[in-house]
Amino acid sequence: MQQLGPFLAIGGVVALVGGVVYLAWLMEKKRTEAMTAFAQNHGYVFEGVSPNLINELSGFKLFNQGRARTAKNLMRGSKEPGAVRICDYQYTTGSGKHQQVHQQTICVLKTPGRNAPHFFLRRQNKLFDALGKLFGGQDINFDDDPTFSKTYVLQTAGDENQLRGFMTVGLRETLSRMSDRNIMMEVVGDTLVLHHGRRLKPEQLEALVADAVNIRRQWS
Repeated sequence: MQQLGPFLAIGGVVALVGGVVYLAWLMEKKRTEAMTAFAQNHGYVFEGVSPNLINELSGFKLFNQGRARTAKNLMRGSKEPGAVRICDYQYTTGSGKHQQVHQQTICVLKTPGRNAPHFFLRRQNKLFDALGKLFGGQDINFDDDPTFSKTYVLQTAGDENQLRGFMTVGLRETLSRMSDRNIMMEVVGDTLVLHHGRRLKPEQLEALVADAVNIRRQWS
């Protein structure tokens, strides 16, 4: 019986790992079913896994982080160029005990003819942003709009003056009214990507899309 001990232990570990894998698979299956149902009930076309979206958005900061990048549960409102797209996006950073999977539900709006400078916007984090300033981290502020400047970190990969001209009073006011959400936004040319840094429940998707549309309406 003692000789069987190691084999029983190994079998137990295998069963545990298998159970965890199955549970993860089951949760993802239920997630896809819920997202599919949302798409069907709200006039979206469900397309599932989409490696093409990752390639299309390769110029975005979000899509250049980590590894094992995956876009799934993709749905689109229509085939028009400016149609909204929603999907779950994830990537992995670190390794071993420090490995972390980052998941977020994103909304993508592509509107030909409404070009914008490449910029990134997110909510302020007092501790990390204070450290960032010590090491030269960029944050574009507006002296005439302290509310917006205290709420968000605004960064650009292009010309700062061009971005300042783009960030009109109306756009900043719209974003300030969304200060209760953990908004993370990146814009490149005619494409806007908006998310909250986490996966959203299907019933939260309409609010995400509404925020993205309201922001886009303020583009000059």
